[in-house]
Amino acid sequence: MEEKGRKSGRSDPDEEARLTERVRSLAEPVLGRHHADLVEVAVRRGRTQLVRVVADRVGGIDLDTCARVSEELSRMLDADDTIAGRYTLEVTSPGLGRPLQTVEDFRRVLGRRVRIVLANGQHEGTLEEVGADRIRVATNGGAVEVVLAEIAKAKELLPW
Repeated sequence: MEEKGRKSGRSDPDEEARLTERVRSLAEPVLGRHHADLVEVAVRRGRTQLVRVVADRVGGIDLDTCARVSEELSRMLDADDTIAGRYTLEVTSPGLGRPLQTVEDFRRVLGRRVRIVLANGQHEGTLEEVGADRIRVATNGGAVEVVLAEIAKAKELLPW
């Protein structure tokens, strides 16, 4: 995390949305150079300003990559004067507890253990394949194909 100059003030949703989009436009090419994807951007203004960039890539993102992205993005934010005053920049991975919701989320965890919850049950196993509208999970009972639109909840499981 890096802390920059400080500004206090009230939180303005329109300003936060504008800043979020500007951070997103700066972060995406930086992450691309590091072969990572932008998962989420959050900007919280106010007395303590926080810029959080959540990134991931197939196989997972490591701490060294997060640090390099943070350094590069910090220089860009300062040069662009995107965030007025002091702020904390946090570049992090999504973590294991984050729900899998998009095709991109599933692609990033390809080959890892997942739990898929449906309206009529659930499946646990290794994510084998991700298509445009469905996934395949290798379970102890065999491979199961699941339509993405039918998934109520999904997440990556701890590897142990």
